Amino acid sequence: MQINPSFVLFFLCIITWDSNVFAQNLNNSSIAFTIPEKDLLPESIAYDSIKNEFYIGSTRKGKIIKVTKGGSHEDFILPKQDGLWMVIGIKVDSQRRNLWVCSSGGDNLAGYTLKDDQHGRPAGVFKFNLDTGKLIKKYTLEVPGEVHFFNDLVITKNGDVYITHMFSEHALYTISEKEDQLKKVWVSDSITYPNGVALSDDESMLYIAHSGGIAAMNLENKKIETVQISEDIKITKRESIDGLYFYHNSLIGIQPDINVVQQFELDKTGLKITSSKPLEVNHPMMNNPTTGALVDHNFYYVANAQFGSFNDDGSLFPPEKLYEVCILQLQLTK
Repeated sequence: MQINPSFVLFFLCIITWDSNVFAQNLNNSSIAFTIPEKDLLPESIAYDSIKNEFYIGSTRKGKIIKVTKGGSHEDFILPKQDGLWMVIGIKVDSQRRNLWVCSSGGDNLAGYTLKDDQHGRPAGVFKFNLDTGKLIKKYTLEVPGEVHFFNDLVITKNGDVYITHMFSEHALYTISEKEDQLKKVWVSDSITYPNGVALSDDESMLYIAHSGGIAAMNLENKKIETVQISEDIKITKRESIDGLYFYHNSLIGIQPDINVVQQFELDKTGLKITSSKPLEVNHPMMNNPTTGALVDHNFYYVANAQFGSFNDDGSLFPPEKLYEVCILQLQLTK
């Protein structure tokens, strides 16, 4: 069975609608733009606030597409350029003009033949020049027999990068602006399958979505705590979060397997969710929504990664069974 490279949770394989989670559909999103490459299988989107351009990462082709403010699109990072595998999480550092990319091996990538149990799985963080597309540096974990997967990342104001990692170990890595080396911050047995990651506005807290909920790390003392939630809020296992974003003392999370985008209000400590509000539920264009990008008071997100679009023999569905890539837009309230 084709594995979702965004969640990569063996127990989250089938995208279905559970009527017990929300009573009805809620369609607040509008279509921002589409990309006609049906076989892109995109996982990620990032935004350059200076040039008003979007970037879309492909798991199938191992490339990144740039979408201009005029709506045109072109390959910015070519397929498998500089050794790229599946393109997973991506983020733009507009001020330093860097494009940071999480990339990992996996079956979604066309032509990929390595097997986890035989060869291991390579992964890396790639740093590209945002204006030219040229590789600045890559930081890879490519050890025979070891299974690695860099999932998502976030960038601090001073240029430090934090990256989630899963599989052979569930961990958090960092690349500091000063040292410019990939370093492990922690390994955890309780924070399993770490995924989306977000920074509080004051950058005191780093939030990490994982299969068991949301964790918060104090960036000053590196202390990790569980974000408390009430029993009626479901963000674990099948309802767990992929893309995670901090917005006005709340967290916005995308829950792919139930086709939901939801906002979670935090208390003053930032360690407890006091309430939740669905922003989008089961939009007609949703087919494995994954990650997004905040642009002022708007949230743009990948609606249809289509990760389940594979036949039993591992081949991709034919074009007539796939859809154009759709990026949806949600207007947020302050």
